[in-house]
Amino acid sequence: MPDFYQVTLFAKDVATLGGFYRDVMGLKVTYPTGDGSLEGEDWVTLDAGTTTLAIHSGGEINSGSRTKLSTKVDDLDLMRQDLKNRGFEIDEPKSVSPYVKSANMSDPEGNLISLDQVVEPS
Repeated sequence: MPDFYQVTLFAKDVATLGGFYRDVMGLKVTYPTGDGSLEGEDWVTLDAGTTTLAIHSGGEINSGSRTKLSTKVDDLDLMRQDLKNRGFEIDEPKSVSPYVKSANMSDPEGNLISLDQVVEPS
């Protein structure tokens, strides 16, 4: 069985998109190392738990993505309010299964993100 170790997003603006996933979504930059500036970079990688999120130059702003990045959050309501306070648009939470509450948003280049709060059955 394949082991997906990396997801790559092609970006028009690597610094902005990398900064979003670092500063807003809280992922740690693994490349480049150094002063924290992403300006002028063509390749950025971030620790996304069991995989790596890579951002590569050469993309276009996404106007109709067929890809969605799903991420687990501990407290969807708190995360959603924090994102709204920062000026991001995010959908109202919905129950997508008996154990998952989810809300969707888009990153600065239009890639869809699903914020999912998973509640383990008791």
